[in-house]
Amino acid sequence: MTSSFKVPVAGLGLLCACGSDVSSAFDGALTGRAYFALPAARVCSTYTSKFPVFMVPPADCEGKPADITYSQFFFVQAAKQAFAQAGITPQQLNAKRVGVVVGASVHPSFHCFEIYKNWKTGHFTSTDVDGLYDYLSSPLAQWISQYFGFSGPFQTVVTACAGGTDAVGLAKSWIETGLCDAVLCGGTDEISQSPYDGFIRLLVSTPQRCKPFSKNRTGINLGEGAAALLLTHPQLAKDLHLPCQGYVLGYGNAADGFHPTAPQPQGLGLQRAFAFAMRQAGLTPQDLAFVNVHGTASQANDLAEATACQAILPGVPVWGSKGVTGHTLGAAGAVEAVLSLQALKERMLPATVGFEEPDENLHLIPTTKNTPIAKRFAVSDSLAFGGCNAAVVLGASDAA
Repeated sequence: MTSSFKVPVAGLGLLCACGSDVSSAFDGALTGRAYFALPAARVCSTYTSKFPVFMVPPADCEGKPADITYSQFFFVQAAKQAFAQAGITPQQLNAKRVGVVVGASVHPSFHCFEIYKNWKTGHFTSTDVDGLYDYLSSPLAQWISQYFGFSGPFQTVVTACAGGTDAVGLAKSWIETGLCDAVLCGGTDEISQSPYDGFIRLLVSTPQRCKPFSKNRTGINLGEGAAALLLTHPQLAKDLHLPCQGYVLGYGNAADGFHPTAPQPQGLGLQRAFAFAMRQAGLTPQDLAFVNVHGTASQANDLAEATACQAILPGVPVWGSKGVTGHTLGAAGAVEAVLSLQALKERMLPATVGFEEPDENLHLIPTTKNTPIAKRFAVSDSLAFGGCNAAVVLGASDAA
């Protein structure tokens, strides 16, 4: 379905390894600056002496209340930035139908890990019972909705590493179909032991900084952080005189069901997601300034993604931003959507940090230097365990 409905983005927020807000994170993307460190202070693992990750700097974690998770804390900080950029408070929206849709992977699945360990080792206490009750009774999106005092629908999206992209796409549909006047959407995830050990045991993690699409790539680096986007109905944006940071124009999602953890080698599901999103946005590849790809630097992911880009988005410049953010799991798609909107705003496409040598098997060379851009549209995509694939088409605030 082709749609001319442009959903405006009133505010953006971001907290990750390369910056504590949208502007500083984009500067990190341009310069390659990021906090890349061993997670020993946060993860108890025999691997922590070997595998660094992209972490939110400790200074940006100060002030986290003891009774909430890092994932919750990160998203609240990003959301507050989005409201501030929009020039509005959550309370001013309380009379409106405000939805919350957030992608996450670690938080919904693993933040009760200590409780589980206590149960397995016979140290389960009444405190753990209370903690388990809190875990089961406060899904992430519901908790965020209550935190800001909203009464609209809420949904936690757990399509693994595509969750952040799906959250942005679903938020667009909630506004387009009239379900909500505004939606706070995005993604958040934190470094924790289960995914940290899990990716190492899958033999896809690397002790080096990742090298997306390079011939000599050796695997992925995990990351953490959160990104928030405040989407509104165009009429609400007009009524409240809200600024515009850009638009969400199209969304596509497709599952290929090829393997629990590996992408379909030709990226067939991603090809469909690209095609759906582009058709809904009513654009052609010639309209795009770039595609911000998943670009994990694993052998299988980069091959599938390169094949899909060549098939559906031939000739479109490819940028991989995980060289400064790491793979932020359920937050990844939202982090990359925010960075993509900022690239359109700044009219500058960053180099793919970490890329070194072309791989002749990929037939794809990502950006190698910071490059001015003139076109006003971009695509951001995600691939995920379980065969999930998602893509969103984004437009600059001055997109025709």
